[in-house]
Order: sequence, then structure tokens, then C-alpha cells
Amino acid sequence: MSEENKPAEGIQKDKKRNTILTIISFVFLAAGGLWILSLFFDFSNYETTNNAQVEAYISNVSARASGHIAAIRFETNQVVHKGDTLVILDDSEYLIKVSQAEADLAIAVGNLHSLEQTIITSSSNQSAAKEKLAGDLASLEKAQKDYQRFKNMYADSAVTRNQYDQVVSKLRSEEAYLKAGKKGLDANNSVTKQSNINLEAARATVARKKADLEAVKLQLSYTNIIAPADGIAGERNLSIGELINANQVIATIVLNQKLWVSANFKETQIRKIKIGQQVVITIDALGEKEFRGKVTGFSPATGAKFSMVEPDNATGNFVKITQRIPVKIEFESEPKDLEEVKPGMNVTVEVKK
Repeated sequence: MSEENKPAEGIQKDKKRNTILTIISFVFLAAGGLWILSLFFDFSNYETTNNAQVEAYISNVSARASGHIAAIRFETNQVVHKGDTLVILDDSEYLIKVSQAEADLAIAVGNLHSLEQTIITSSSNQSAAKEKLAGDLASLEKAQKDYQRFKNMYADSAVTRNQYDQVVSKLRSEEAYLKAGKKGLDANNSVTKQSNINLEAARATVARKKADLEAVKLQLSYTNIIAPADGIAGERNLSIGELINANQVIATIVLNQKLWVSANFKETQIRKIKIGQQVVITIDALGEKEFRGKVTGFSPATGAKFSMVEPDNATGNFVKITQRIPVKIEFESEPKDLEEVKPGMNVTVEVKK
């Protein structure tokens, strides 16, 4: 009996093994078929990419004046607020320039007041000259009448030659006084006109000196370099006494106003992504922690178009490469939930179709 049962048990085991192998074969065939179908059809409910990073606005704080550093008021990774003083430059030279500009302004104002007084004096002289001219004119009229009367009397031998000559001399004297008075009045008018022109120039000079003073005061204010917004300061690379030039970057501040994700999707994925679609954001550094977001914008060109050296496809060794298009995704989480999120972190995004 035992010998007859052995072949039956072997046959049973072979059948069982063949059944298992058949099932495994079907599983592999089904998986292969699904993989082949996935090459032609998309069964996923998400468009996914791990070519994405957290982004934030970064402000490069530059010096607007040159000078040696007198004090540094921030440290690496320090939280700063808008208006906080970051660096103080030595302002000795700028204070001297302010004093010089104030002195130049005082001189210009003094010249202006002097010209104003000159115009007042010139106007008084002009009024006096007009009054004198009026008096000379009246005297000339009287002399002309006397001359005409004495002329007739002399013709009738009613007066002597000496008397007649005196009247003629008086007439000529009055005519000379009147002529001189007119020239004096013209001269006063010319002086007054020139003084008014000089007055306008002096006022313009005062305005320019005031502007010069404001300019040097503004330069003086630049010796206090302040934070433009709230954020976290980057690495500090400055030392006391170091010479800073205008436009030199002295600090970098990562602004904490807003965080977003820049996800680089393949160009073949873009047609399935629309503004407003919901996104699942997974941050690698936070243990696959998930955040919610939404699509808010697309780059106007591929990443290659914005690179400093754009690929040249006009050569004979062209190879077609799928391009990437940056997509902007904004977090929908509360700011307190994003405290651990830092710009530059790698993320994986899944855009729900």
C-alpha cells in the first residue's frame, strides 16, 4: 500500500506546483500587460514630478554709500524686522560734507538778501530820479517862458543885452539838467532791471544749494543700512573696519512674506494641468509630510530658455529632449504650519487631474 501511494502523492505535488507556476505566470503576464498599456494610456489620477523645490523671495541688501564699517548689528540666521539697523558706516566724511553744504547755502542766502536790498535801494533812487526829473522839467518850462518873454522885450529894447543873455543861459542850463536827469533815470532803470535778473539767479542758486544740502543729508542717511522687510538674515561675511563700496551686497534676507513651490513638469504633462487644480505637496526633509496647495501660474517659457547658455539645436547632432516647464504652486496651509518649511527644500508634487 505504501508503495502504491507514493506516485499519487508525487502527482499531487506536481499538480500543486504547476498550479502555482501558472498563477505566477498569469500575474507576470497581467503586470506586463498593464505596464505596456500604461505606455499608451494614462490610468493615474495625478500628474507627478519630484523635480520641484520650495521658493521664497530673497532680498539682497546693498550699500548705497561707500565707507568703512563702524558697527554690525546682525548675525547669521538672525530674525530681522523692517527698519532694523543692519550695518553702520563711518559718517565723518558725510558730516563734513553736510557742514560744507550748509555753509554754501548760508552764503547763497546772504547774497540773495544783499540783492534784495540792492533792488530796494535802486527802486528808491529811481523814484528820486523821477521826482528830480519832474522838477527839472518844470524848471525848463519856466526857463522857456522867460526866454520867450525876454526875447520879445529885447527886440523892443525893453531889457539890456546882459539880462537877455542871462535868460538864454538859464534856458540852456535847464535843458542840460533835464537831459542829464533823463540819462540818470535810464541808468537807474537799467540797474534795476539787471538787479532783478541777478535776483532770479540768486534765488535759483539758493534753491540749488538747498537741493545740494538735501542730497548730502540723504547720503548721510545711507550710512545706516536698514532691513527692507521682515525675514531671516543669511550668512554674515562682514567685519568691523571693512571698506564697503556703493552697490555692494552686505546682507541677504529671506523674506517670510510668502512661500511657494516651483515644480518643473515635462512638457507632455502641462496640457493636463490647469490653474486652480489642487496639489498634494510632499517635502522630503520633513519625513514625507504632506501639505495642500493649488496651481497658480505657468512659466512663459521652458527652463532652458531662461538659462544663461541656451542649448543650440541647429547642429547636426541634435537629440530631442523632453523639456521642462516651471509651474508655480502656492501653499494653502496656515503660516504656522509652514514654520519648518525652508526655501530650497526638495519636494514631490501631485496635481490632481
